[in-house]
Amino acid sequence: MTPALRKLEMTVLGLGFLGLAWSKDKLRGYATPNTVSKFDVEGQIAYLLDVFGSLRRFMPPDFDLRGRDVLELSPGASRGNGVLFLALGARSYHAIDVFNLAGDEDPVFYELLLDRFAEGAATDRQRARALASTSGAREFGYAVGRDFDIPRLAAGRSFDLIVSCAAFEHYDSVPDTVASLTQVARPGCAAVHIIDLQTHSRWIREHDPNNIYRYPESIYRLFRFPGQPNRLRPADYIAAFEAQRWSDARFVPSRTIDPALRDLSLAGLAAPFAGQDDMIVLDGALTARYPGRVGA
Repeated sequence: MTPALRKLEMTVLGLGFLGLAWSKDKLRGYATPNTVSKFDVEGQIAYLLDVFGSLRRFMPPDFDLRGRDVLELSPGASRGNGVLFLALGARSYHAIDVFNLAGDEDPVFYELLLDRFAEGAATDRQRARALASTSGAREFGYAVGRDFDIPRLAAGRSFDLIVSCAAFEHYDSVPDTVASLTQVARPGCAAVHIIDLQTHSRWIREHDPNNIYRYPESIYRLFRFPGQPNRLRPADYIAAFEAQRWSDARFVPSRTIDPALRDLSLAGLAAPFAGQDDMIVLDGALTARYPGRVGA
């Protein structure tokens, strides 16, 4: 198949996947935040440990988690990250989301997760188990609101660390989200947000990871649904944080396009994506620090 025909094929298939995603949302709503079945306990544990490891890897090296208050945006189906933060000495963990996917999570899962996590002092691990099994504990909070009003959902709390994984790419207005989270950030607050920049539909992302960037905005938005990838690029996220006076904002790439797919994935992209140097970047972490020092 010639490159031109291959590009046309991916464009047509991509439109089909956009339509399928739109249809699934209309029929079922948002119910599958990751590819691991909720019935696959071992798979969920492995997934969470991998995510938590990524969050820790991108945290500032001088950041001391002990005694800090942590906010997670859009945790999806589990608050397992919160249990692990508590096990490492965090004072509290609070999660907020648009969809109530983790509200009925069985505390037994947290016990199993901690059994697989060998880190943390014994007293911190014991406290994490106790908080995770206590319904309504303020130190292990969870709030849901379709308006995603971060200050309201924080309920008077402020935070030293704000994290998310594969969440920011689903926000319709990243500048508004950053402005809202800034209202609950303490001086010295660290931000670590893992962001997936590629096509989300499972089959097409393996063959054409830049597929969502092939379409003009008018066509892409015909298939709009809540949580549709916003198609922002690293510079857009950095600009949103810098506009709110976060310092040291940077995007650290994790993966780039496989060389075997590079020519196809970079050809035929719509404006303004065509020709951008960063279009080989598939995902990475946005890190930033709110002005000031923790404890100042």
